[in-house]
Amino acid sequence: MPTDPPPTDSGPKPSPAGLPGLRPEDLPLVVAPSAGYIIQLFLIPAMIVAAVITVWALFGKLAESDTNWQQMVEELGSSNEHRRWRAAHGLAQMLGNERNLPPAEDRIPLTREPVIVQGLTDVLKKSLASTTPSDEDLEHQKFLTRTLSMMEDDDTVLPVLATAMTAERNPDVRKSALMAVAAIAGRHFEKATGFESNATTQDMVPVALKEPLSEPTITNTDVLQQIQLASQDPDPVVRHLAAYASASVSGSESVELLKSMLSDGDTFARANAAVGLARNGSLDGVPVLTELIKEATRPFVKAASYESPEAERQAYAAFQVEQSAATRNCLRAVGGLWDRLSSEQKTELRAAVQKIESEHFAADVRNQASGFLREHP
Repeated sequence: MPTDPPPTDSGPKPSPAGLPGLRPEDLPLVVAPSAGYIIQLFLIPAMIVAAVITVWALFGKLAESDTNWQQMVEELGSSNEHRRWRAAHGLAQMLGNERNLPPAEDRIPLTREPVIVQGLTDVLKKSLASTTPSDEDLEHQKFLTRTLSMMEDDDTVLPVLATAMTAERNPDVRKSALMAVAAIAGRHFEKATGFESNATTQDMVPVALKEPLSEPTITNTDVLQQIQLASQDPDPVVRHLAAYASASVSGSESVELLKSMLSDGDTFARANAAVGLARNGSLDGVPVLTELIKEATRPFVKAASYESPEAERQAYAAFQVEQSAATRNCLRAVGGLWDRLSSEQKTELRAAVQKIESEHFAADVRNQASGFLREHP
């Protein structure tokens, strides 16, 4: 029987991939995946999934907060003091969260919810009515005044803030109330002018107004009276807070108040008055602004005596913070008025700013001075 001939080595061999004519050496080199590739393949998708889960959880929390805030408002009226304050703190946290993540357009912001506004003001009223507040009560009062600064209901909020601003109140509570009024007036000023302010840090961004607003941003007579009284207070911090608030209240009466404060004995009260006038388009504060810019590099002057080395360190730290803030604000203020200054005023100011650029102790102020000189050749 005939048999098939034995196979020979001639002819094409099958390729490993089953494709004719492809030899092993023609295949690409197999290498282990790089760390970057693994990150792209696994870690980045995992991060995306985690982000999606986080967003989902966040919206779940927000949905849950829609019901929780109502429960907290109910607890504001509780006879249990601890429950009242827990609810107040919880609502304040919600208000802060909402500021970072505004609600949908079809939902009323918590800052405008009448029951929240009324609930918080009622708690503060009740606390202010106490004739012998404890240290904890005073902390709560300061906290509530700051919280009420976020609320958008002047008719409800401003009367209780006016009460908190009166001279018989604890000084720190009074200062918190002044800052709250400044924040509220600042929001109104921004809406009326389209310019920006920062009441938290008390850094004012000057505006290009040629004259103050025709109507004040706050019309509550009790608040305006308390600002007037605060401008003459023995405490210099109260006075420069009054000047700061007046700048955002605007209107002819506030501008006249700021002019009267240009001769204040406290450096920072004068600074806030001069900057406030510039903010309202007035040139009346330019001489004081020039004086303060010239004095910006003056050294810290120690008091005759301090209670302790720590007290001296605190005084020096406060000087650095306040002096830097005042200098920054004065530079912004003259920058906003620059086109309206005389050539003599510009020459005098540029010389003073050059000294700040080379000698001021704060690097950020030196950098600001450099920028000022570039922008105002």
